[in-house]
Amino acid sequence: DNQTLCALQFQRGKYNLPSHDALAQILPDNQLLLSRAKTELPDLQALFHHQEIENYRSAMSRMAEDIITLRTQVLSLEAENSQLRSDLSLQQDLGRDLLADTDIDVMTKAEIADRIATLKFKLASEVSKAATQRDRIQHLQNELIWKNDSEQELLKLCRVLQQEQKDLQHHQSHLAKMATLEATVKQQEEVIEKMEKALDGKLRDKNIQRGDKRLMLMERALAARNGPLRKELERIHQLPAPLKTQQSDQEEWSLRHKLERAEARIQTLEAQLEENAKVWGREKQEMLTKLSEHRHGFIRTSTAILQNVPSVSQASLFSI
Repeated sequence: DNQTLCALQFQRGKYNLPSHDALAQILPDNQLLLSRAKTELPDLQALFHHQEIENYRSAMSRMAEDIITLRTQVLSLEAENSQLRSDLSLQQDLGRDLLADTDIDVMTKAEIADRIATLKFKLASEVSKAATQRDRIQHLQNELIWKNDSEQELLKLCRVLQQEQKDLQHHQSHLAKMATLEATVKQQEEVIEKMEKALDGKLRDKNIQRGDKRLMLMERALAARNGPLRKELERIHQLPAPLKTQQSDQEEWSLRHKLERAEARIQTLEAQLEENAKVWGREKQEMLTKLSEHRHGFIRTSTAILQNVPSVSQASLFSI
């Protein structure tokens, strides 16, 4: 009857045993994490977290099995304890019945003492067994409490691991975005370098052409100015001696003065050309400096320089 009662209590859940699908209720999140981890790129950190989750999962499975085993043992021990109590009660009832059925007046003192000693020995033995069973039950209950605490701690660790897995996925996506941005920046830098090279070549060609044209125009102008003077000098040299002596000193001085002025004009134009070349070199260097600053993200904020507006020298260079 006691075993039947314990079985009914076990079926009704009086002892708070876990349901048959306790592991399935505890572990689905971990299984979902494992399925997600398999779809991600294999790296060391993800593999490490995967191994940790597997270890915690196996530990929780073992702990759940231990808890179920301990609760089953508790049920069996309680049933055994109940059986021992009933046996003890039966023995006590038998002793009382024996004493009641036996006529004490007929028994001798030695028989009565022997019967009492036998009953005391049986009683002490049953009491010792009951105490042992109580200690064992108490130990199993303490172990069950410790297992429950460990189970709660493992559940907390699983939640922490889930959060770490989410953080890891977030960081991996952030790193992927950073890699994409770095590749885009490198491509933009390559395009800017190619544009700078093309611009330098174009400006160099344009300035060479402009310098050549200026020199040709200056040479033509000087040749046009020096031509009449040379013709005049040749005409003077070709005149006969009497006519040469008739030329006034004033005319000769005038011709020499014109020649000197022409030579001075040539020197002035050459100096001006050299100065223009220096100015162009400074403007080109300034433009290259601005392009380099813009490429590396440096923007001038001075009130004398407008942001995103080309200077006069740059506008003239781009218009060439």
